[in-house]
Amino acid sequence: MKKGLISLLALVIVLMTACSNNSNQPAASGTSSEGSASSEVTQLTMWSMETRNKDIIEASIDEFNAQNPDIVLKAEFFEDEALKTKMKVAIAGNQVPDIITYWSGETFDTLVQQGMLGEITEYLNEDPAFRDDVLNGGLETFTYDERNYGIPVLFSGVSLWYNKQIFAEQGLTPPTTYDELLTVVDALNANNIIPITVAGKERWPLLHWYSYLAQRIGGTEPFEKAKSGETDFTEESFVQAAELLRELAIDHKGFVNGFLGLDYASAESLFTTGRAAMYLQGEWAMDSFLEDEISEQLDFVPFPTVEGGKGDINVYHGGFGAGMAISAKTNQEAAYKAIRFLTDPVQRKAINEGANISPMKNAGLEEANMHPLAYKYDSYIGENLAGFFSYYDQSLDAKRADQFLNSIGAIVGVADANIVEELAKVK
Repeated sequence: MKKGLISLLALVIVLMTACSNNSNQPAASGTSSEGSASSEVTQLTMWSMETRNKDIIEASIDEFNAQNPDIVLKAEFFEDEALKTKMKVAIAGNQVPDIITYWSGETFDTLVQQGMLGEITEYLNEDPAFRDDVLNGGLETFTYDERNYGIPVLFSGVSLWYNKQIFAEQGLTPPTTYDELLTVVDALNANNIIPITVAGKERWPLLHWYSYLAQRIGGTEPFEKAKSGETDFTEESFVQAAELLRELAIDHKGFVNGFLGLDYASAESLFTTGRAAMYLQGEWAMDSFLEDEISEQLDFVPFPTVEGGKGDINVYHGGFGAGMAISAKTNQEAAYKAIRFLTDPVQRKAINEGANISPMKNAGLEEANMHPLAYKYDSYIGENLAGFFSYYDQSLDAKRADQFLNSIGAIVGVADANIVEELAKVK
């Protein structure tokens, strides 16, 4: 009887000791322990604003998880404003998710500056085929002090769309220079055809016109200097751009009558119904006409150059608006493995075969899967992109952005507005 009791007590002591030892083991960050150390599974959470592509991305995540049994990745998708709100809270609490798909710009900069994002430079250097396949400027958008913190997931670029049927009927050729643009505008006006539709009420579409002219005249350096405060927006290239924009809008009546009161939907409708010959807009505009018969009549060209200007015709207004990054606190190897998989052209193929532009030179697109216009546009950008310059109203602080939008409206809306005085208000 005693022998049995002693054995029982010994067993209890062994069990208590084992439980005590297990409870004192620290939990690894980003992992959950199930059994021995060799069976640890890294749990990753991703936040993304790509709600439109949710199904495609979730299918990629399922594939990733199946191929990597030691990692479990789960994604949460949010509409734009909801994600911005969550990120503000996460930044305040220094608790960003393991992986984020987020916009480039001020908030992304803050995440880097506060040490919340993991650096991925060495991972990219070990994978040169992938690194070198990213379009010019893509990785640089998410690079700080020569170290990389993100992989772009899309490229956005503004082009001059035009109606092929109208141009053919009028014997016109798509303009490649500003002077040619004025010639086309005059010919269209002479035949009572709206040359250009633009949503002046929204302000930012007018700023696209001005920004392009400023870049084609002076290149990208003047804006970067003015943005940093080294100079201001009364420099010669900015003044000349305003003069050309006024010449186009007022002297040559290039824009639709009443454009300052026209909203986005109304302006776009003039183009998609064949009443306006040209429309300066980003690739997102394709969503409004790819499913319509009008798409067969539409084509695009890069924004025209300005004689004597420094800007390359294949430098686009836009940029790499969103990228995928990892938290500095998570399992770096596992998190990078996940974003490398999810940003691979193979995984984003279905996304890029829609009305999107792949950030990769070799996107692996299949023409048979795409609308002809979307395929042509995506392929053209991939083959010809020489660089980009960002949207003025997104690059500047909120105060200067609003001042810029107001000043451009005044320059094209008031014939005797003083250009230098209006540009001097942006400060």
